[in-house]
Amino acid sequence: MGSPYVASMKAVLLATCPQARLVDLSHAIPPFDVRAGGFVLWAGTRDFAIGSVHLAVVDPGVGSQRRALALELDGSYYVGPDNGLFDFLRRRAKSARAISLAHPEGASPTFEGRDVFAPAAGRLAAGTAFEELGDAVQLGVLPPTPPSVVWVDRFGNLVTDLDAPPKRLLVNGVRVEVTARTFTEAPEGVPFWYVGSLGLIEVGLREGRADEALDAAAGTPLQVG
Repeated sequence: MGSPYVASMKAVLLATCPQARLVDLSHAIPPFDVRAGGFVLWAGTRDFAIGSVHLAVVDPGVGSQRRALALELDGSYYVGPDNGLFDFLRRRAKSARAISLAHPEGASPTFEGRDVFAPAAGRLAAGTAFEELGDAVQLGVLPPTPPSVVWVDRFGNLVTDLDAPPKRLLVNGVRVEVTARTFTEAPEGVPFWYVGSLGLIEVGLREGRADEALDAAAGTPLQVG
């Protein structure tokens, strides 16, 4: 993984909860890309059992005044920085509550993943009650966001944050009119939209890369109607 940091966090988790089963979600999030990290966190944790504990760190503001949080969303737990990383999850959650995590004495200001988040996640996994982690805090109302591409997979398909089929869809001013159920049903050489396995609208190109054809990337805004 290119560094000792993940192993250090796992060591703390296992020291706090020796019986924990650790599953790596992803270590391929683009540096500093909180929004992409939030999408991958939602996509990768949605099939875990209710009550699972998820630790996530994409944190360009480490050591700043942003809060360190533990959240309970629809009965599962998430630990990490309060910097937008959990917004994608929160927008789709029916219930949410949060705890502000304290910084232990001697915690490194540049490695809160090991010294703040991992211990809290380990305690949750070991059976500590959510309320015992710290003080309850209010989560602000998330403002609406314009539709956009949230992720580009390794095949160049554009994953959007659209939950419903659009009547009109433009990517970088190019209208995507063709729709298909599968790639084999799509015409060659023409970008098309489809409902992906996550239930979101995606844009693909049969045996090609939609991101290159439409000059799109994560964060590219969409025009819908």
